[in-house]
Amino acid sequence: MSTEHHDKQDQHDLQPESSGIKPKPIIMFLVILTVSTILVFLIVQGLLYGLEKLNEANQVQPATALPEGKVRRLPPEPRLQGLPGTDNSLSALPLEEMKGYRARTEKKATSYGWVVKDSGIAKIPLERAKAIIAERGLPLGSEKLVEEVQKAEAGRRQVLEAESSAGRTIK
Repeated sequence: MSTEHHDKQDQHDLQPESSGIKPKPIIMFLVILTVSTILVFLIVQGLLYGLEKLNEANQVQPATALPEGKVRRLPPEPRLQGLPGTDNSLSALPLEEMKGYRARTEKKATSYGWVVKDSGIAKIPLERAKAIIAERGLPLGSEKLVEEVQKAEAGRRQVLEAESSAGRTIK
């Protein structure tokens, strides 16, 4: 008896077991997701196209652009170092220019020459000028000049020694 009952139940158990997952909602979700993705893609592409057209319409001519037929002119001196000069060659870089400047200054400081030949004013090397001043002493200025210098020095001392004036005049 018990075996018969058991056999009948085994026949019913031979059918496949349902997993509880229904494919229809999953397929619907995937279809809606695909359609939504395509729709968002088309909206973004439309926005990009519209913004590019708007950018092209609002494009202004750069301030540095020249009208046709005009030639670019260089700005007035002094120009930035390392940029093209009047003959389209690069100007000296800062260190090279400083080296040349020091060489010219050194040459002027160590050479003899005329400042104003007609008046007899000449230039002499700095070391020689120092030696002459050491031998003869400084030349004295006029009395008026000496008084002005002393008065200026006294005013300078008074200002340096004064306390905060807070806008008041120094007496």
